[in-house]
Amino acid sequence: MILVLAAILAVFLAGSTCGIFAMLVIGIHAEERRTARGLAETSRVGTASRRVLSTQSCDDAPTRVPAGR
Repeated sequence: MILVLAAILAVFLAGSTCGIFAMLVIGIHAEERRTARGLAETSRVGTASRRVLSTQSCDDAPTRVPAGR
């Protein structure tokens, strides 16, 4: 019985995780399309989406400025 409950819980959690991820991807895609058409609105979701999409990775190391001593 415990194994059945654990399986049901695992399926529920997996479905919830996949659903949340799908909603996030669909929301970002919709925001990209809205921005591409020039209909950028200042919504909370739009601001968060733009912030996530504009995040830059640090692939190239920043140049170090030598200390002037």
